[in-house]
Amino acid sequence: MDHFLYCADLVGIDHVAFGPDTLYGDHVALHRTFAHLLGLGRPGGPPYEPVEYVDGLENPTENFANICDWLVGRGFSDADIRAVLGGNIYRALAQVWV
Repeated sequence: MDHFLYCADLVGIDHVAFGPDTLYGDHVALHRTFAHLLGLGRPGGPPYEPVEYVDGLENPTENFANICDWLVGRGFSDADIRAVLGGNIYRALAQVWV
């Protein structure tokens, strides 16, 4: 969630979203693949501390409820929550797939 806040502060809430990778899948293998491709943890590369899961997102069935609870608890508006839970993705795809 720290990374979400960083990105939202960097580019604005209308340009960030939680995607389907927060649902089901082998997140550990995905993260290891990206780490390898980005050279993370290699000598001379940026530091990389592998994690097995993200706290609060261990259970894919509960991920979006946990994310929504976190956003509500931190005072995000209903409009912002709708945006990051799918509205921003829908808007971007509608613009691209016209």
